[in-house]
Amino acid sequence: MAYHSLSESTLTPDERIAEANRIIEMLEGFESELRPNEKDMMAKVEAYGTCSVKQLFWLRDILGRIQ
Repeated sequence: MAYHSLSESTLTPDERIAEANRIIEMLEGFESELRPNEKDMMAKVEAYGTCSVKQLFWLRDILGRIQ
């Protein structure tokens, strides 16, 4: 697994949420493969319209695991 610094990203907050929403959309249909805490985090990102650097890297890891 690749190492990601969880404190740095060159993306703006708007770019992070846009990427997060794209990943969440790509994960639709794979709910049975997601852990409860992953589903919860994704729901919070969608509900609040914000995505931290840590959440974005977590979403990328989830997508990598599912694909």
